[in-house]
Amino acid sequence: MKVRTLLPVLVLALSLSGYSFDPGEAPSVKRGEPQRQGNYWEEREECSAPLRAGSRMTVRADFGSIDVQPAAGERMTCQVRLRVYTANESDARRYFHNYELTLQPVEGGLFLRGLLPSERRNHRSVSAEFNLTVPSRTNLELETKGGAIGVGKLEGSLQAVTAGGDIRTADLAGPVRAETAGGSIRLGSVAAPVEARTAGGSIRVGDVNGAAVLETSGGEVSAGMVSGTLRAETAGGDLVLRGATGGIEAQTAGGQIQIGETGGSVVAQTAGGSIRLQGARGRVEVKTAGGGINLLQVRNGVRALTAAGCILAQIDAGQKAFAASDLETQAGDILVYLPPNLPVTVDAAIDMAAGHKIMSDFPLNIKGDGQAFAPKRLRGEGALNGGGELLRVRTVTGNIEIRKLDTQTLGQLRSEQDSFWKRWQEGEAQRQQKQTERQEPQ
Repeated sequence: MKVRTLLPVLVLALSLSGYSFDPGEAPSVKRGEPQRQGNYWEEREECSAPLRAGSRMTVRADFGSIDVQPAAGERMTCQVRLRVYTANESDARRYFHNYELTLQPVEGGLFLRGLLPSERRNHRSVSAEFNLTVPSRTNLELETKGGAIGVGKLEGSLQAVTAGGDIRTADLAGPVRAETAGGSIRLGSVAAPVEARTAGGSIRVGDVNGAAVLETSGGEVSAGMVSGTLRAETAGGDLVLRGATGGIEAQTAGGQIQIGETGGSVVAQTAGGSIRLQGARGRVEVKTAGGGINLLQVRNGVRALTAAGCILAQIDAGQKAFAASDLETQAGDILVYLPPNLPVTVDAAIDMAAGHKIMSDFPLNIKGDGQAFAPKRLRGEGALNGGGELLRVRTVTGNIEIRKLDTQTLGQLRSEQDSFWKRWQEGEAQRQQKQTERQEPQ
């Protein structure tokens, strides 16, 4: 292949851009010599420049991975490893000569760019690794057209975008926007709002102090406690959400949904899988095309629909908080726990009883005969504690139980759910520890 040879390009642009340097602290760039490393050639470039705490560090890579770690002082250091996978030294040198590395001051910080000109855009034979250290209080803008992005424990904001690769971070103090066109996203705890999107891969994030938006076109979504609203969506995979102080919207085209304590409303939908919820102060609306529904500590109204599966609903609301509710399954049992003194009007029915029953700890007027194995309709109605908001319960085929919530039952339900979240928290802590160990410098 005939290639036009260019002079080696390593540019250090020191324009007057409002970013001044102290004497003796001028930026520096050093280019290494190509070295043979087995089946590839490698060349290392090193650069550094003053970078004040609170400044912005921008990196744009034509290709390659980017890793940024915190360091003491007010200086940015960078090492770029270029690799050409060929045994031919001449071919390797041509790639190195064509690669452009640019470092320049810009308004409010530094700009680092790695570029291979358009005539050499076939990157299958080349790779790059950007390894940077910056002051811990640095705002990062990182972008690569192909490669992973890793960020250590920093106190600034983060914008990370890659056209193909994973994004992984330790705990962060500033707001985060992370996007990848193909790869997983793993974020530590974030003390600010988060937006994370991937076209294909899982998303995991620790606790978030602020609103969170987590979207993937295919993969699991997992999040710790969110101090704000939370929206989580996947085209295929489970959703495991520890909870939120605000409302939660959760949707998957196929997978289970597990949601912890929520301070607002909950809207959750899956095309196939179970739904479990532990506590919601606002209204709850959940729907699955096939799977069971478990709703604990519901303090408002609820609408729960499943095409095939059992429903358990534990209402933990007072007269003023409880709103009209609807529980419905096409095939499955329904078990409802109510506070003994809650004023509520019950309308429960089995469309095709065929031996199924309506059982209640409260006085209900039950009509129909569910004892005979025939498709008869069985209905139970009653105004409990003087009556109140309507609780509608429907199953086509299955039993209906309406029970009084006592202290022992409440303790058992909470204990089971607390045990689940404890195991989940331990697993997340172990995964985060392993990720931190991988990011620590050797």
